[in-house]
Amino acid sequence: MSAKTVLKFFDKRDLECSICLQRFTDPKALNCLHTYCLNCLQDLMRRHGKIRCPKCRQTYDLKDGDLKHLKCNETISYLVEYVEKIEYEKPEACSRCANQPQDYCSECEMYMCRQCIQQHKMFPALANHPLYTLDTDIEEQSEDSLNCQNHPDKKLEDYCRTCKLPACEDCKHIVRCYRNQHTVIPMLTALNDINLTVTETMKTAEGIKRKLKERLDVITKERSEFESNLKLSRTAIEIHEKTIIRKVKEETKKMMANLTQIYKEQNKVIDNQVKSIESKLTQVNTLMESIKKTMNTPTETENLASYQTTITAVENDVAADELDKSFAKTRITPKFIPSPKLVELMNHEGVGKLITVGGVYRVNKEDENISVTKGQPFSVRVSSLEESDVGKLTATLSNSSGEKSATKVTRRKGEYTVTGRCDLEGDWHMDITDGDMSHVIGSPVSIKVEPVGLVHTIDKISQYKENNKTNKVTDVVLDTDGCMLVSSYSKDLIKFDQSGNFVSKIQIPQNVQVNRMHLIGNGHMVYSDDLGKCVVMCDNQYHEIRTFGKGVLKYPEGITVNQKTRMLYVADRECHCVFKFNIDDSLLGKIGSEGSEAGQMKKPDDVAVTKDGHVIVVDFGNRRIQMFDGDDKLINILVGYGKEDGKVKGPCGITMDMDGNIIVSSNHKLQLFDKNGIFIKRVDNKDDGLNTPIGIALISERPRRVAVANHGANNVKIFNY
Repeated sequence: MSAKTVLKFFDKRDLECSICLQRFTDPKALNCLHTYCLNCLQDLMRRHGKIRCPKCRQTYDLKDGDLKHLKCNETISYLVEYVEKIEYEKPEACSRCANQPQDYCSECEMYMCRQCIQQHKMFPALANHPLYTLDTDIEEQSEDSLNCQNHPDKKLEDYCRTCKLPACEDCKHIVRCYRNQHTVIPMLTALNDINLTVTETMKTAEGIKRKLKERLDVITKERSEFESNLKLSRTAIEIHEKTIIRKVKEETKKMMANLTQIYKEQNKVIDNQVKSIESKLTQVNTLMESIKKTMNTPTETENLASYQTTITAVENDVAADELDKSFAKTRITPKFIPSPKLVELMNHEGVGKLITVGGVYRVNKEDENISVTKGQPFSVRVSSLEESDVGKLTATLSNSSGEKSATKVTRRKGEYTVTGRCDLEGDWHMDITDGDMSHVIGSPVSIKVEPVGLVHTIDKISQYKENNKTNKVTDVVLDTDGCMLVSSYSKDLIKFDQSGNFVSKIQIPQNVQVNRMHLIGNGHMVYSDDLGKCVVMCDNQYHEIRTFGKGVLKYPEGITVNQKTRMLYVADRECHCVFKFNIDDSLLGKIGSEGSEAGQMKKPDDVAVTKDGHVIVVDFGNRRIQMFDGDDKLINILVGYGKEDGKVKGPCGITMDMDGNIIVSSNHKLQLFDKNGIFIKRVDNKDDGLNTPIGIALISERPRRVAVANHGANNVKIFNY
């Protein structure tokens, strides 16, 4: 590489000895390849009796005479000679103007001022020429900076690392430093350390600067490509639009021409038929005039007979079917039938598909911003916009503090699912990329991680009621609009949003006292009526459709419906069993009987159906949770009696979440179990104020949130879990 080219890449400090901080004179390279002036190495030898490289601290066992035989760094010598030649030959004025030259272009061999060098860089062909910045003071570096401030005529000889103070031979504080065993080093070594640190820091900064410029160049290029592709896509859409419109117009024109032809042909037939009819009308009119003249004229008897014969012939002709049949055969009714396939195709496919350049994947809209509870597993779905998908997605989950969490990517039928969980509260984001680091639309995904535990308490339920104000809350369900419906042995149902704000009050038209509720789809609901001792099915306006169990049920409590089998289950506290009804018709039977043996019940309070069709019964009197199969046979006792967590005492309510886990309200606690009855955790804390919680409803999946009718305190508690 020539010296001209090297000038572009090196710093002037690369030609300075790190010991004397002057330009190299007679540069000698140690075995560690670090280079110093020969005089500086000899000075180190005289001071310390040995050579220790100031940069890498490697020690060499050399004598004074050996220093002259060290290998000369010819590259540095050549560069020094070349730079000195440039500086020596520096003219008084710029090669282009009268200003003082400050830079030298080795390619053009011109000395230029800063203004001229800026113009020089503006030309693309000259922009990469190697430049050297001139320094008129480099040969006479001020020595004042190395003089002692307290003793100006003395050079700084030492530096105390402990006190961070320099000293000359007359400075007394250095004696104290030695006495106190401070770390004292030669001033030249200290300067070398400082300069080395500065150099390394500058190199790091230059590296960062270079990377940022490279990234900026890439982004600028990508933006240009993006705008170009955007323009091309817009043009393609417009052309496609014009093509479709032109094709539609051509087809429409053909149909209009056909319609005109049909009109002409049919009009010709109709004209002929009209002419035929008009001819017969003329004949009849003429005969009628002739017949009128024979009236009161006996001499016209013979003519009248002739007229009668003609009229009869015309009558027979008109009465004949030939004319009507002819008209029926030629009668045409035009009717346009649009192409259903075209309409269906437009509804399904539109006029085309638009994908982003370099981004063939899209995060599902509902997954772009999500909320979860701390530790809750969640998934983000990513679909491919290309029919042929050979990519491989990766995902990184992190928060603003730099904490990271593991993710897993699975693929099935062109759709990816990214799963993860966050064990710290706060704002997280998930960056999703494909194999070539292309953009994924909708990434990064924003994830808000909420704390677990009590979120809100809805107090003073009675103030929203008009009927049976003293009765306390019994149940809560999630309505179709995402709000909560609260019942309390009254015909009043109170609606709140998920933040606990009052929305509206609903009065059921019939005289009832709603205990427990269950939504069954299509806006219909069933509820147990404490007043009528039955279960009522109502429409979305709460008008009664039918009732179940009148004369059979004694104290209906919790209810549920198996949507697949259309079977209604009702827990009856006084009959000590669970009744089964066909939701469209009649009583089918019952599960259990009174007793404390396995499979028997005492005062069952609630019932639920699993995804597998198993029936879970809250056996309040026996203080346990039992599971039965679809044939009403006991599978096992899921949860037994006990005061400790993982057991129940006086269980009242039950629900199931999206993972198949079971949430049970029991006396003063709310607990989470898996589908096999294995205890997972307690949802509430001891000081959350639960007092005989009854009905439970899962009101949100992300975040996992449950509401419970806190009967004893007459309020509703909302928990994240």
